[in-house]
This record gives sequence, C-alpha cells and structure tokens, in this order.
Amino acid sequence: MKTARITLMSALAAALATSCATAPKNNESVSRPGYRLENLVQYVNPMCGTGNYPAQWGDNNLFPGAVMPFGMIQWSPDTGAGVKPGGYSYYDRRISGFSLDHLSGAGCPDGGNFSFMPVLGPGQPPNGNRMAFATHFQHDHEIARPGYYAVTLENGIKVELTTTTRAGFGRFTYPAGQNATMAINAASDVNKSDDADITIDPANHEVSGWSIGGYFCQGDRQRDRRQIYFCAIFDRPFAGYGTWTGGAREDSGTNANGSTTGAFLSFDTSKDPTVMAKVAISYVSVANARQNLETESPVTKFSSKDFDAAVKSAGRTWNEWLNKIQVNGGTTNEMEVFYSMLYHVFIGPTTCSDANGEYTGYDGQVHNTGGRVQYANFSGWDIYRSEAQMLAMLAPHEASDMAQSLLNDYQQGGAFPRWGVTTEDSGVMMGDPAAPIIADFYAFGATNFDAPAALAGLVRAATDPSVYAPRSKTYERDALADYLKLGYVPEHQNGGYGNVSMTLEYDSADFALSQFASALGDQADSDLLLHHAQNWRNLYNSQTGYIQMRRRNGDWAPGFVNNQNNYDHDDAYVEGSAGQYLWMVPFNYKGLAEAMGGQDVAVQRLDKFFTKLDAGFGNPDGWMAWMGNEPCLETPWIYDFWGAPYKTQAIVRRAMTELYSTNPAAYPGNDDLGEMSSWYVFGALGMYPELPGSDILVTGSPLFPNAVVHLGNSRITIVGAGAMANAPYVQNLTVNDDTWNKPWLRFSDIRHDGKLVYDVSSTPNVNWGSDPADAPPSYDAP
Repeated sequence: MKTARITLMSALAAALATSCATAPKNNESVSRPGYRLENLVQYVNPMCGTGNYPAQWGDNNLFPGAVMPFGMIQWSPDTGAGVKPGGYSYYDRRISGFSLDHLSGAGCPDGGNFSFMPVLGPGQPPNGNRMAFATHFQHDHEIARPGYYAVTLENGIKVELTTTTRAGFGRFTYPAGQNATMAINAASDVNKSDDADITIDPANHEVSGWSIGGYFCQGDRQRDRRQIYFCAIFDRPFAGYGTWTGGAREDSGTNANGSTTGAFLSFDTSKDPTVMAKVAISYVSVANARQNLETESPVTKFSSKDFDAAVKSAGRTWNEWLNKIQVNGGTTNEMEVFYSMLYHVFIGPTTCSDANGEYTGYDGQVHNTGGRVQYANFSGWDIYRSEAQMLAMLAPHEASDMAQSLLNDYQQGGAFPRWGVTTEDSGVMMGDPAAPIIADFYAFGATNFDAPAALAGLVRAATDPSVYAPRSKTYERDALADYLKLGYVPEHQNGGYGNVSMTLEYDSADFALSQFASALGDQADSDLLLHHAQNWRNLYNSQTGYIQMRRRNGDWAPGFVNNQNNYDHDDAYVEGSAGQYLWMVPFNYKGLAEAMGGQDVAVQRLDKFFTKLDAGFGNPDGWMAWMGNEPCLETPWIYDFWGAPYKTQAIVRRAMTELYSTNPAAYPGNDDLGEMSSWYVFGALGMYPELPGSDILVTGSPLFPNAVVHLGNSRITIVGAGAMANAPYVQNLTVNDDTWNKPWLRFSDIRHDGKLVYDVSSTPNVNWGSDPADAPPSYDAP
C-alpha cells in the first residue's frame, strides 16, 4: 500500500507541477489564490482513520473513497458483513459494493445508498444479503488520494472512481473474455431502506431510482426518514438487463407485487473492456439528479481521457484547498499527518442543495437557495469545539452559507438542529450546538448571513421551552423549563439522559450566544445569557469537588462515582464521566479554580487527570483524560488559564504524537466530521479556540518551523524557531513584532497579515505566560 501510494504520488506531483496554477475545471467553489501553490496532495492518505483505535473505543469510521470538499456525493467502497458507520473497515477483506453517500467519521451508520458492484457472469438476485456480490481484495491493489479511489478486485475487475461536488465518474475495466455485469442496488441503505425503486431506460443507457430510509442513530426509526434519488448514465448500450425485487429477478423490469429495487446490466466488452459510468444524486428528484450530472459531469465527455482529466481536476481543486495552510520544515511523516487531518476538516458539513439551488427543507417542502448553497450533516455536539472556527477562518464563504443553512432549518423546521442530516434533524445527542456553531462562525470571520435573524431565533430557543421541530419530534432544548427555573437540569429529566452534561452544554451555548449578542450590539440579551451560563455552579458539589447530579428538590443524587457516566439509574454524563466533565467550563476557568480551592489545587488535580490520555470511562481509570472524545478536547489548554502554559504545550504535543498518525487507526476515536482533525490542525499551529463563540485563541506551540494560514486577502504567518516534535516549550513569543507574554490572543489581533514568532525548545520555561495578569479572560455573571 505505501509503495504504491508513493509511486502514484510521484506521478501526481509531475502533473501538478504544470497544473496547480490552473483554476479547477469543475464547479468547486475555489478561486485561484494569489500565492504560489505547493504540491500538498502528495501528503494526504485517505486511508488514515479507516481502522480502529487499539483501545476499546471503536472505529475511526472514515471512508477512503472519492469526495470533493463539502461534497454531496461520496463514492466509496463498502466492506464486510457488519454495519460500518463509514461503510469501510481496513480490516475487512471483501468489498460488497461502491455506494454513493457516506458520513466522515460519525459515530453511527448512515448512507450507503445506491451500491454499484461490477461482477462477472449474469448475476443472481441478492435475496436481501448485502454480501451477495462481495469480492475479495487486497490493500496492495488499492489506491486512495484526494478525489480519486481505485482498486483491482481479486476477480480481475478494476474499479476507478472520481467525483465533483454532486456527481461521480466511474471507470470499470473487466477482464478480457468475461461476462461483464453491473449490479445496482437501490435498497442498499446501511440502515435498511423502507422502500426503493429503480428504472431502466435502455434507449438512453440510463438507470435511475430512489430510496426511502435514513434513520441516523435511530434504533426506533421514529425520525429522520428521508428520500434520496439517483441517476446513472453509461457510455454504451446495455447488452441485456434485468431487475429484482425481494430477491426475485424479473427480466421484464417490472414487478406487480412491489417496487423494483435492483438492476443487473450487462455490457459487450469484446472490443473495449472498460465501461464508463456517470452518476449523481439529489434529495429533491431524479430530474434534479440528472441535472446535477449534466451540470457537473456532462455525458458528452465520456472517454478514458475525460476520466483522467476529471481526476486531475479533482486533484487540483483539493490541492488549492490544502494550500490554505502551508507548513514546511517538518518531517515527511509530520507533513502526512497534518495534511491528512486538514483533508478531513474539509469533508463536512456536506452540500445538500442541487445545482439549480433546490433542496428539501426541514418542513418537507422544496426550497431554492437563491444563489447560496444549502449544507447538511452538522455533527453539532462535536464540531462547535474547533471545526466550525477553522472552517470560518479558511472557508468564510462556505461557512457563511452553513450558518444560513442552520437558520433556514430553524425557519422551515421549527428549531435549530442538534445533529442536522439532509432533510430533517435527527435529534441525536443533546445540548444546543447550533448556538455555538453560528457564534463561532461569526467570531472567526464568516459573517455573510442573516446574523440578526439567527440571533433572534437562538435567543428565543434559549429562553422559550416551546421551541419545537414537529417533523423530527424534538424540542430544541430538552428540559429547558427546569434549566431556567432551577438553574440546572435535574435527575430523571429527559429520560435520565445526560442531565449534568445537558446543563453544561446549555451553559456553553449560552456563553456563546452572549458573545454573539454582544458582537451584534444586543447587550441586554448578552448579559442575561452570560448569567445563565454560570448555572454550572449549581451542580458543583464542594464536598466532593465534582459537578454532580441533583434532584429537583436540590438534594444530591446518591451513589456518585467519578469514573462512570451512570449512577442512581440515570446517565448523568453523556459519553464521559464526572472526572472528565469537571473541566467543561471553558469560559470561566478562574471561577472553577476558585470553586476547587484555588489555582494550585486545581493544577494538581489537572496534573493527575493527565496520567492517561485515552482512559475512556466506566473503568477504574475512567476519571482521567479521554482525548478521543469531545468533552476532553479543551482540557490540555486549561493550564494557560492557571499560570502553567508550559504544561499545555507538553500535553498538547504528547496527545498529537501519541494519539494521531496516518495509520488506519489514525485517531483516538471517531473523527466526527472533522472535529478531531481540526483539533490536531489547531494544535500543530500552536493555538486553539477554547471559548465557544469568542475569537480568543489560547496558545500552545507550533509543530512546524514555518506555517502560513491564508485568509482570502490576508494571511497569518507562524514562525517556530527550533520547532520539532520533541521541542514543545515556548521560550519567547512576539506577535506582530511586539513582545508577547500572554498565552492567548484574539483572532482579530492577527487576521490581517498577523505574524507570530516563537522561540521554542525542549526545555520548559515555567515563567513565560505565568503571570496571573496575563491569563486568558474568564467570564463570570455581570
């Protein structure tokens, strides 16, 4: 695998040397930058994160297939008999098909629609068996790079895939002298389709259809029921075709007893063994899928030369996106990890509007964006922590449309989504993540959306318990009446799901909204929400030193333990423990330290917390750090607030070098649509957006001697004199040529051609940034 990748990347480097300065030929929204492009796609390994972390915390859930930045279509292989959230596991040895939609690193399965599988022979109905067409493969015969995926199966069929935003282009080469067949399954939804249909139009070499399914993280299938459509056109007539439904193949292509769910197509490959196919999807109609195809990948360009040109175009587009951050001076491995992470930052959220602007809204009706792009698949609970801020910095145009998309969801569906999928909120997880996501976007430069309307809607959702999305059957803020009346979410509320975590999530959302309101000149709401954000104090138990579960009458719930999520028959904490949620007050660490008995005591407890970095929960060490999940991502940076920035520098670097790689097990947990990747990228730059909704960046130290972050018409230059993996300690820092002793700054300080120059070494400087007067701000009630 590695040898093949290096050889192909070398070839790609030669192509890029003559093509990188050329604007992309497909419709990706990247304009030619005003700086020299480096060949950075050579460092990306899409296979990273397709395995699982060695501990008990499961698959990384990434997919290796072809996708464009924020692409609607992700044409990627599906492997193995078990359900995979990303469709693919590096440890499987059989591919069952190549389906058109996948989520990047989510914790639950989704997508897998419209599986295309080339086979030899006439083909047999699958009879509901997703492995009916499965074929063995080896990683030595597999290639993955940005915008391109290829594999030669053990039966000799070679599959090559590339994409634009909404369309895919496939090249399938069959062994000479064999019967060439393509099986297309319209009912391949990984969560099982409720219904599906497929239509064959032999006169136009076309197959189209739809599937009804979805149900992201919905074991009871009560919400997120959606319909998706596809259209595929082939480069030659069908030598024959047949269909199946319920396992019964019918050569007539119809079935009076139910929908036709799959099709077999056979091709004459006696003169040309390579069959070309173009596909596209839509969440509105087959007609829109066909229009997406014609707009982005016209069928007038159907040759192998056209395919090669499409692959190069995809590579150019990806290279421009990756060049938004240019780093150098590190080792080859460090470059590969960095750009593999940055690649995954740009995969989500995903486009869900068609080329003509139409999309299905959260009210179930078709709307038009009026020139914008509508986005979906917001992994809310995850991405508000650093992914949203990074997208706002690097892609303010797209991030502004994402903010407007969330507002559209609210206006059309009744509530801002928690985990917004394509046509409805899944209602998964908890808190009110749209509030910090939108506030993050605004704070970091993505301001081209209806911010006053967004603020009004979010303030209403934070203060009115009746805000409800009828289609998804979800209140925007569960248990909000109790939160407002009691100052916390009590035990046994919301079905006993995460009441302590919910309180802390609402606190962070309220703080972010407070910052957003202040930025828009609404000081009254800003003050009110900042007051609400201090509700964590109502759950802090000074006797135990933890944030704990309380009953409605104010009593502490019995049976408290610090290393598990559940006690007294309630899940007090979501995907974590009391030991891990103790620190989730990112906007008021001064107040938290005071509650814990002072800064010295707080630092000592934080030191013990980092005895392990991947402790998980529900085990004896479950009160320690679990850097593979979002509630702990902010914790290494807390030392900046408590007079010990050198410890932040050490722990962040330790997590980066011990927990991240380009291996199949590249992450310490799910990537969650770019969140974990963005944490790594920020860490490598030596900064992190600790406070939700604020443009404050707390500092670590740069991994690379040189980095340039391109922000449209300006840039941020980061120089790390002496930077290397084993030299994380800051000795001195200048910001814009001024001596800087504070372990924090604001994005506004550096967004217009700012420059940070670090002097770093392998020896801690315990004095730099330690003055209490230099600590990052903490915000208490007004």
